[in-house]
Amino acid sequence: MLVRIHWRTITAALVTLLVLSCQSDPAGPDPDVPFEWEVSSPQAEGLDSNALAQALDSAGRLAFLHSILIIRHGRLAAEEYFQGFPSDYGHNVKSVSKSFLSALVGIALEKGYLKSLDRKVLDYFPELNTADLDPRKQQITLRHLLTMRAGYDTERNNYSQIFSTSNWVETILNFPLTYDPGEQFSYNTCQTHLLSAILMRATGMSTREFAERYLFEPLNISIRSWAVDVQGYHFGGNNMYFTARDMAKLGYLYLKRGKVRGRRIVPYDWVKASLKNRISSASTSWWGLLNDVNYGYLWWLGELGEYECFLAVGHGGQFVITIPGLDMIVVTTSESPVGWDTSDQQIRSVLELVSYSILPAVID
Repeated sequence: MLVRIHWRTITAALVTLLVLSCQSDPAGPDPDVPFEWEVSSPQAEGLDSNALAQALDSAGRLAFLHSILIIRHGRLAAEEYFQGFPSDYGHNVKSVSKSFLSALVGIALEKGYLKSLDRKVLDYFPELNTADLDPRKQQITLRHLLTMRAGYDTERNNYSQIFSTSNWVETILNFPLTYDPGEQFSYNTCQTHLLSAILMRATGMSTREFAERYLFEPLNISIRSWAVDVQGYHFGGNNMYFTARDMAKLGYLYLKRGKVRGRRIVPYDWVKASLKNRISSASTSWWGLLNDVNYGYLWWLGELGEYECFLAVGHGGQFVITIPGLDMIVVTTSESPVGWDTSDQQIRSVLELVSYSILPAVID
């Protein structure tokens, strides 16, 4: 009798563990079934439905906003589209692309296509390593590109210059250095375009082919479009087109430390390293309510309200905001062909919406 009770107790404990495991990753353990979001309700996911309805009403009054999604406990708790945009519309996610690119670099390292983040960038472009090149450029590494520390000026001052040239990579490598490599954080998409070109040279596949095989297919993500330069390198860090639901899968992948539905997609150590502070201006708030701003490997880091978060951020207000402490992801897409100042204002407005309206709707 005692033995029978003992085994019943063990069985009950195992069932409890199984239930908790399913709750922590509700998409389920079967990697062979395509990953799609389970649709839930605000109440079921610990959100005040009235408060959230008011938040979504406020979102609808932001004329630039195209969509907003809220994922809680791994389920789609809320989803709204504005300005006539349908749910299956592929948005230009702008610099959210950089965080997708970061995942690809981590995968390439794990699979041995890339040997080290300390490998020199010019090793991949020996034909461009000319005698008249600034010798400091010999020191630029993959790590510098991932942390925006290659030494280039901010992109506001040179971003548009590459588009009219016949060789984007050569043009970028010939840009003058404003800082010594590793000295200063200076955000510039040209650096991530070099990463995309390096991935193509290292893997023997286009960056899109590599992404389709190792990232998009496992997450059941459909990329609608991705610009290429004259040499056929996919635009590193910009102009990738996804639905809002597929954008959210990137946040969920990193929330789950690189493993979804029992399938390891991005190495755990890479996720951990990517979300580590890499710059020294942590006390500076660049976007209003985002505090303690920092940067990892092509991921923004900070705090909204009392919660730590990591963010993929794109020009104009494209966001994947992941808040581990609340087990929540907020995704937005917005009008993107706007000037720098308008973009900053739209970004601030989205962060205000999240901070003042969405976070207070959490009730558990």
